[in-house]
Amino acid sequence: MEAISAVLPGLTASATGDPSEGFPGGQFMGNMLASIGFDPSLLVKISVTITIFASMFGFLSNAWEGISQMSRFFSENFISSATIRSTDEAYVYIMRFLYAHNISTDSRLFGVTCRRNQMNPNYREHAKWNGQDAENEVDGDGFNIVEDSLGPKLKYNAAPGFSHFWYKHRLFLMQRKLKDDYYGFEEPEVDLTLISIGRSPLALRCLLEEARAEYLRDRQSNTLIHTIVASYPPNWSVGYPRPPRSLDSVIMKKQDKERLLKDMKEYLAPNTVHWYHKHGLPYRRGYLFYGLPGAGKTSLTMALACELNLPIYCLSLASTMMSDDNLLGLFGKLPKRCIVLMEDIDSAGIDKRPGPGGRLYTALTSQDEEDDDEDHAEDIRKREERKKLQLFKSESTVTLSGLLNAIDGISSHEGRILIMTTNYRQLLDDALIRPGRVDMEIKFEHADIEVLEGIFRGVYADPDDLPDFIRGKEKMTDEEYMRRYHEKLNKLAHEFASRVPSGKFSPAQVQGYLLGHKSDPEEAMDCLDEWLESKVDEINQLEEAEKKAKERLERAAERKIKELQKKKKERLKQERQEKEEEEEEEKARKEKEVEAAAEAEKEKRNKGGLGKWLVRRDTS
Repeated sequence: MEAISAVLPGLTASATGDPSEGFPGGQFMGNMLASIGFDPSLLVKISVTITIFASMFGFLSNAWEGISQMSRFFSENFISSATIRSTDEAYVYIMRFLYAHNISTDSRLFGVTCRRNQMNPNYREHAKWNGQDAENEVDGDGFNIVEDSLGPKLKYNAAPGFSHFWYKHRLFLMQRKLKDDYYGFEEPEVDLTLISIGRSPLALRCLLEEARAEYLRDRQSNTLIHTIVASYPPNWSVGYPRPPRSLDSVIMKKQDKERLLKDMKEYLAPNTVHWYHKHGLPYRRGYLFYGLPGAGKTSLTMALACELNLPIYCLSLASTMMSDDNLLGLFGKLPKRCIVLMEDIDSAGIDKRPGPGGRLYTALTSQDEEDDDEDHAEDIRKREERKKLQLFKSESTVTLSGLLNAIDGISSHEGRILIMTTNYRQLLDDALIRPGRVDMEIKFEHADIEVLEGIFRGVYADPDDLPDFIRGKEKMTDEEYMRRYHEKLNKLAHEFASRVPSGKFSPAQVQGYLLGHKSDPEEAMDCLDEWLESKVDEINQLEEAEKKAKERLERAAERKIKELQKKKKERLKQERQEKEEEEEEEKARKEKEVEAAAEAEKEKRNKGGLGKWLVRRDTS
């Protein structure tokens, strides 16, 4: 009681009923609390407790501020850090590096997502290194298996926060921080910060360089395919690997293949760029692959990229997010050496005029478009064919001028190889495929004898796939077995090519049939007549339908030509009539002017004679 009185004597005094030592009103409050059975000394204890906690809180706050200042001082002067955003390719380097060195990126605090619902190609690339779980299987192409027999599998990602790992006897800290400003249809962006103790950033840089080197070396054996990320503005994805494809696996005319490969290698030679600049030429090269579908245009591009060790950047002009500015920006972000692939350039629907819904073919914009009377018959036929294919074209906001500016404008990218593919070369604008923009054209036609033999050999080229193709293998040496294998294979290939009509089937059709008998070439030969009978009838019907359609198109073009000729004759006739009417009007106007001049002269003479007569009369 004495200690309490020493702290708050006034309240004690009021509680004991001594008004001389209490504060004003203390006795009254004490009496009132006592009357209800409440001990006033409890207020003193509560006040003391609150005071103690307030003092402790103030001390801890000051101490925490001091610790924070010390932490900032330490981080600014005694540690090194590197921050990488998940949208950058360097993030993929680090995640692959941690995965390869068995450095855990998982934790007991983790996020869960269904792998299949991630739309961002960048996410799909680094997802297989973003958290290690027991079910983290990888298929033959290096991609995560995202489904099992039940459906989509779950992906476990490390939660935001700090973690640590040791590398080369050195401690590294790692912080993952999620960005809040992301759209729900894709993986949120992550800021990954690596921290090392010490003022020198050399350890961090060495780790980053090693991660980059390991990643790129791992990718050299594959072909990287880059697509467009659905961001604003659109950007290139970090690329996903595709297994290498040999150029020998593409069956086409040997002459065209050798000519194309030689031209590309010469263009990519180290001294070629100096030659271009010395002659004042832009260092660019363009190719057009055209012909029937399923002939190997895309496959050839993949094989060329593998042969030349170049990445492929796939660009779709029919994309709804594509515009002239976005297209120019994407071309500006291309690396120095790459292949830009524009597939089905004819179906992009690009027009010479700006604005939404434009088309490469102005005649396709409206069926009621006025024709030029001075057009040649061939131009009219081409325009009618374009109208026939109007329904197969897609809308695009890219204009022809924007495309041409991106390809070879004053600010366009140099050093790349541009490959455009189309099924209808005749529908492309002449400005798009002129020399300088398209330097070489490769036509893909129906399979001839050379291609048919090549397809057959390509399907059955591996002896390991046909263990029973040559009987008595165990009694032969390896050299003898391979010799007999190729002799028999060449014989069957020659027979196959002689039995299949040349110029009737696309390479894809022939390959599709052989893949149905990929384990038995002799069975493929036995079933060939039946397949040919069904397919030849189908092809003949298609050819007959195309012939009739071509005849209808020709008749429509002839009618259009006759209409234009008739309109031209009527226009010329009308112009002659108008000219004759103008001449008659001019002649009548001149006659009136002559008559008016004669009348004026006559009136003048009359007035002059009357004046002389009046003068004579006055004189007389």
